[in-house]
Amino acid sequence: MDTTFEKNEIRKQMKLYRENMTREDMFSKSTQIFEQLITVPEYKRAEKIFTYVSMNNEVDTIMLIDYSLSVEKRVFVPKVVGKNMEFYEISDISELSPGYFGIYEPDINGKEPDYSRTGFMCMPGLAFDREYNRIGYGGGFYDRYLSEKNSFYKAALAYEYQLLEHIPAQESDVRPDMIITEEDIHRKLDY
Repeated sequence: MDTTFEKNEIRKQMKLYRENMTREDMFSKSTQIFEQLITVPEYKRAEKIFTYVSMNNEVDTIMLIDYSLSVEKRVFVPKVVGKNMEFYEISDISELSPGYFGIYEPDINGKEPDYSRTGFMCMPGLAFDREYNRIGYGGGFYDRYLSEKNSFYKAALAYEYQLLEHIPAQESDVRPDMIITEEDIHRKLDY
């Protein structure tokens, strides 16, 4: 089967599952994921947190952003520029406004993006599997960003139903080091 077709079918199915979640279910599962995430040693040690800004019933990251800032971690969120994205530091959630596809992005006002490419990275995605393959939204933003030399520790935030037995993948796909769901913390060494 054509992997692009297969990936698009999985994307459609996962989007449908997510759309059908109630706000209560999304919030409850997101809270469980957040509570697991902040116990992870790699998160605790990190001074810099790089995270997407959640929307459309994605695993909520607003809790993570607020909490990280409250414990004096530096927080960076992405802004899409053309076919690429860069991460900019924010010091408050109020510095975000709708940007690319309505996704909340930082107001950059002359700020420089982070060029260090080091820290704890929370990755979004629509589906993951037991080999840590990831299907994103199809834009390739994270694959391009993370294909450049970096030393991020990468954690994917996902609902348990997004963790499938097998998904199609290419060599160029960037894989997370860990997948955190409401039920478990899956680390590469677990399998």
